[in-house]
Amino acid sequence: MKKVWIATGIIVALALGYGYWHSQQPVADTTVAVESKPAAAVARTKRVSTPVKSVQTYEPRAKADLKLPAAIIADADKQVTSATTIPPSERRVTVTSVVDVQTGETKTYQKPEPYPWIAVESRGEARLDLGYKIDRRTLVPAVVGRLTVTHSFLQLKALHAGVNVAVDTDGTAFAGVGLSYRW
Repeated sequence: MKKVWIATGIIVALALGYGYWHSQQPVADTTVAVESKPAAAVARTKRVSTPVKSVQTYEPRAKADLKLPAAIIADADKQVTSATTIPPSERRVTVTSVVDVQTGETKTYQKPEPYPWIAVESRGEARLDLGYKIDRRTLVPAVVGRLTVTHSFLQLKALHAGVNVAVDTDGTAFAGVGLSYRW
């Protein structure tokens, strides 16, 4: 029983350490839009000048609604031609805006990129569950709370490799490495 308490203490200490480390990581700023880098498919393609008679744009208030940088909002020469929201994904998504030079209409296209063959990632999850623990040695399942902390370090296509630590309120614990498939 003493080994279980020692292992549980180590796991809790690791979970707290991970929680502290995670709290020190920079948080994505969702208050203002940032300029995106060109997609890899066009990064080395030369840009050319294309004459356009007129371009359809959204009303100027769209810049504020989209939370663009203040310099863009204040500049009357900069107008929004298209915008789209990409659903959450486990893979990169390329967003492309295309302008019809005859009509001035801009359309936005999104294309999910293939999963990478191999990529380094740093993605974690802390989860608190309440449920029944079923044990072959007892007839009645016990109500148990469980704290689980996982962290993925490596991605191989849709598979993610990482570590998993779980602590139950009945004093049992689990720590190990694993492979998960996400959809």
